Amino acid sequence: METSRTVEHDVFIDFSSKDTRHSFVSHLHAAFRRQSISVFLAEHCAISEATLKPGFELANEIQLAIERSKVYVVVFSKNYASSPLCLETLVTFMDLQRRKDGPVVIPVFYGEVTRSIVEQQTERFKEDFSKHHGFFSDEKDRVERWRKGLTEAAKLYGHESIEQQNDSELVEDIVADVREKLCPTGMIGFYSRLPGIENLLFKQSHDIYRLGIWGMPGIGKTAIAQESFNQMTKHFETQCFIQDFHVAFNENGLYVLREEYLIDKLREKRVLVVLDDVRNPMDAESFLGGFDHCFGPESLMIITSRDKQVLHQCQVDSVYEIPALNKKEAQRLFTRFAFSEKEPSDTNLIEVSKKVVEYADGNPLALCHYGRELGKKKPEEVVAEFEKIKQSPPREIMHVFKSSYDELSENERSIFLDIAFFFNGENLDYVMRILEGCGFFPHVGIDRLVERSLLMISKNNNVEMQILIQDIARNIVNEEKNQITRHRRLWDPSIIKSFLEENKPKGTEVIEGIFLDTTKLTVDVNPKAFENMYNLRLLKIYSSNSESTQEFHLPKGLRSLPYELRLLHWEKYPLRSFPEDFDPRHLVELNMPYSQLQNLWEGTKSLVKLKIINLSHSQQLVEVDVLLKACSLEQIHLQGCTSLESFPHIDQLKNLQLLNLSGCTGLKRKEILEEIKRLDPEGALRETKFESMVFSTLVELEPEDNIESF
Repeated sequence: METSRTVEHDVFIDFSSKDTRHSFVSHLHAAFRRQSISVFLAEHCAISEATLKPGFELANEIQLAIERSKVYVVVFSKNYASSPLCLETLVTFMDLQRRKDGPVVIPVFYGEVTRSIVEQQTERFKEDFSKHHGFFSDEKDRVERWRKGLTEAAKLYGHESIEQQNDSELVEDIVADVREKLCPTGMIGFYSRLPGIENLLFKQSHDIYRLGIWGMPGIGKTAIAQESFNQMTKHFETQCFIQDFHVAFNENGLYVLREEYLIDKLREKRVLVVLDDVRNPMDAESFLGGFDHCFGPESLMIITSRDKQVLHQCQVDSVYEIPALNKKEAQRLFTRFAFSEKEPSDTNLIEVSKKVVEYADGNPLALCHYGRELGKKKPEEVVAEFEKIKQSPPREIMHVFKSSYDELSENERSIFLDIAFFFNGENLDYVMRILEGCGFFPHVGIDRLVERSLLMISKNNNVEMQILIQDIARNIVNEEKNQITRHRRLWDPSIIKSFLEENKPKGTEVIEGIFLDTTKLTVDVNPKAFENMYNLRLLKIYSSNSESTQEFHLPKGLRSLPYELRLLHWEKYPLRSFPEDFDPRHLVELNMPYSQLQNLWEGTKSLVKLKIINLSHSQQLVEVDVLLKACSLEQIHLQGCTSLESFPHIDQLKNLQLLNLSGCTGLKRKEILEEIKRLDPEGALRETKFESMVFSTLVELEPEDNIESF
C-alpha cells in the first residue's frame, strides 16, 4: 500500500537520515510494504530541521501523520540525538503514548547504540546534548524534556541489533512485533511463526489438505491453531474448531459430538476444521468419518497433538513443529505478566527475569504462570519465591505434563525417569548402552519420548531434557503415595548419605539408581550398605569438582555389591579389590578411574555383557587377566596404570574398538602389537599416533603416520 499524506498510516518511522535512511530503514520500509503495512517516513514531506516551526512546533504534515499513525517505530542510531527534529518527534510520541489506549512506541537500538546509552545519554548522545545545552540555552526545559523522552523510551520493550546475528533477522522481528500490535492476538511470537505454517499450506492441492501442529505441552499449539483459524476462516464456506478434542470426545461420545458439529452436512462443502489436542487417531477418524473424502475439495484440516506419531497416524500431509520462544520473546512474555510490559529496573527483578527465561526455555505456559506468581511479590522476595516454585512446580504446569507421563508404557516411564534423574545431557550412545542393558528397549522408547515432545536429541548426539521437565519428573516421583517407592532413584546427597551410613535403613530393596556427588560431602559407608539393595541397577559415585578432596570412606571395607548392577561408576574407589562375592554378570560399564584397585577379583566370573571398562590412572593395578572373559568389550581404558605388569591375550575380544594403554610404563609395546595382530590381522584396530599406545578402529591415518609393520 502506498503511503500518503492524507490517509491513516499503520506505522510512523522516526529515524536519523544520516545513519539509516539508505540502509536499515530502507530494508525495514520494504519489509513493511511486503506485508501491506502502510508506512509514513519523514522524507515523505521533505522533512528537515527547517520544518520545526518557531517554538519547536512540528510541521502540520508531520503532526497530522503522527496523529493518524497506529504504531511509532523509533530507530536510535549514533546521530539520532543530534537532531532536534527527531527528539521533538519522540517526545510527541511519548506524550500520545501515555494516553489511555494511546499508540504504541517501539524503540529500536541500532548499531552500536544500546539501551543504556539512550537511557543515560552517554557517549555520542552525551556529546550531542552538550551542544544542545549551548545552542538552546534559552530552552533548557525543552532540552530536559528531550532527555526525559529518551529515558522513558529506553525503558519500553524494544529491539536491539546487538542481540541479532544480522539486520534481516532484526527486520523480521520488528515486522512481526508491529503486526502483533496492529492485529493483536494476545500471543507473543505468533506472527513470527505464521510464515512457517503458511509455507506448508502453499503445498495445498485441490484435495483435502491435512496439517499437523506438534509440540510439547504448554508450547502454544492451541493458541497458534486458534489464531491460524481466525486468520483463514473467511476463505472457507464453513468452519469448525474443537478445543480439547480428546476431552470432548471422551465426555460427550462420538454420536453426540458429530451431531453437535453437523459433520454429516459438511460432506460437499469447503470446510476449515481444527481438532485440537488429538491423542487417539481412531477417535479423530471416527469423528470425521475417515481422513479421505470426508469434506469437499480444497478443505483444510488442522490437527494439533503433543504426539508426533498420532499426527502421522492421522495421515497429515505436513507437520509444523512449534519452536520454543526465543529469549527475547520469552523475556517479553514474562515481563507482560510480571511487570505489565515495563522493563524492570530493580536488580533482583532483572536477575530473576533472566533465570526464569532460562529455566522455562521458551515454554509460554511456564512463563505466563511464573510471571503471574512472581509479579505478586515484592522485589526482595522474588528470588526466594522462584526457588520455591522450581522445587514444587505449580499444579497447572504439573497437570499438563503429568497427563503425558500417564500415557507412557512402563518401559517408557522407566527410560523417562532414568534420563530425568541421571542421564540428562549425556551422549545418546552411552545412554542407549546402559538402558539396553537394563532391558528397556531404548531404541524404541527414546524415539517415543522424542515424538511425545518430552525429550530431544541435540546436534551433538546428546540426550537433552528441559530442566523444567526434569524437575516435573522428579516431582511426579515425590508425589507417589507410597513413600518407599519414592526412593527408587536417588540423587539428593543428604538422603543417599543417610542410606549409606545407617546400620539398617528401611526401603533399600526398592532402590534402582544412586548417583552421588561427593563434593563437599563426608561419608563413612557402612560395610553392609548395599546388602539389601537387590534391585540397584545404576551406581555412580563421583565428584563434580575435580579439585575437591573426596571424603568417601570405607573404614570397615565393603561386604557386597548388588547383583543387578548394569552401571558401576565409582571414582577413587578406596579398596584394593571388589567384595569377594560380587557377581558382575549384568555389568555393561565398569568405570573406576583413580581407584586403589590392585586386581578386580579372584577366579573366573561372567562378563558377557560388559562393553566398557575404565580403570584409568589406577596406579596400584597389577593385572587385568579377568578381561579374557569379557567377549563383548568395545572399549578398554587403562591409561596411566603405571603398575600394570602384563596384559592378557585379547584374541577373543572381537568387538574391541578402542584400547588405551598410554602411560602404562610396565608394558612392552612390541608385545601389545603382537596381541593386536592376533586379534585383528586385517589391521582395523590401529595406533592413533606412533608409539601412543592408543589403538582405535575409528582413526584415519595419513600414509606418513602409519605405524611400523607388525
